Amino acid sequence: MESEKRSAEGGRAGAAGPVSEVGTIGVVGAGTMGAGIAQLACLQGAARTLLHDPIPEALARGLEGIEHQLERGVERQRWSAEEAAAARERLEPAERLEDLAACELVIEAAPESLELKHELYERLSGLVEASCVLATNTSSLPITAIAAAATHPERVVGMHFFNPAPVMRLVEVIAGDASGDEAVAVARATGGSASRASSRSTASAGSAAASAWARSS
Repeated sequence: MESEKRSAEGGRAGAAGPVSEVGTIGVVGAGTMGAGIAQLACLQGAARTLLHDPIPEALARGLEGIEHQLERGVERQRWSAEEAAAARERLEPAERLEDLAACELVIEAAPESLELKHELYERLSGLVEASCVLATNTSSLPITAIAAAATHPERVVGMHFFNPAPVMRLVEVIAGDASGDEAVAVARATGGSASRASSRSTASAGSAAASAWARSS
């Protein structure tokens, strides 16, 4: 069985403040998981967030769901009306995959099909800059197998968010066999800053470990 390196860090979900220097984040897949990831990203306070789904109706539903959650967060005083308005300004629909070309990090939340992910990573490799980090939200497929379809497999890492992402705010960062240190560092920095000691361990794909997408509240 393939071994992959997992990095666990813990942090308290909470109030705002950028945790990464990534300027533009793309999210592929506007279902429950993808929309939740996009909501977390646009609330960070630094990153322009592009949400893509190949199905227009799914993209519209994802954006509507984020809008609903932003309003609900204001009502529950989880963030201010000003923070919600700023998050809306940072969130943009990406109707075509090509619209993600300027992203520095793309987080993929597509269905758990290796064939589908291979097709997606092949296309993304031809669209984004060579320095762009491609992260998969997979919970069951090996990162190394997914990265095999990418032109630069060293730029591919796992960022496994726990469902529901806006509530759990947990993300597991996983390095495949070819994942470079820089790509792992970008994923960790974007996912959250550690509030307790972090560790690196070896685990098989699909096993459990946790880290935090740190936002203050």
